[in-house]
Amino acid sequence: MRNLLKFTFAAVVAAAALSGQAFAQETAAPAEPPPAPPAIPTMPAPYDCTLTEAVLCKAGATCTPAKTLGELPLPARVLVHFENEIIATVGPNGLPHISKIADLSSSGDIVVAQGVDGGTGWMLHATSNDDEVTFVAASDDFILNAFGTCKPVE
Repeated sequence: MRNLLKFTFAAVVAAAALSGQAFAQETAAPAEPPPAPPAIPTMPAPYDCTLTEAVLCKAGATCTPAKTLGELPLPARVLVHFENEIIATVGPNGLPHISKIADLSSSGDIVVAQGVDGGTGWMLHATSNDDEVTFVAASDDFILNAFGTCKPVE
């Protein structure tokens, strides 16, 4: 019985090795190079934004003016670094809070950045024609709309 098991095991290993060699020979043909990535448009300079007004909306309640942007008291400063794909603030503990930009799009002079931080999705709209900016954060139980201004970081 042992010899039969040894033989069966050896046969399975040999078959796997032979099929691996055959597979390797079949897939060894040179593949076409991947297509070149699309050209990346020039990213805007980083923005220094100050959010000065906010409105908080919750289901089953009316929207009310907010005095904070999450844990940040208004006015709240936000750095938007398009090339590094982050937005950053200084948290109440004095340490940086960084959120990754997951999607960045532009249309004409409008730039839209989107991301997720914890269980909250956020979106920032800015334009290159003026200094106005809007910021929206939403979760399963609230929507926060904030308004302010941005200027390029020099």
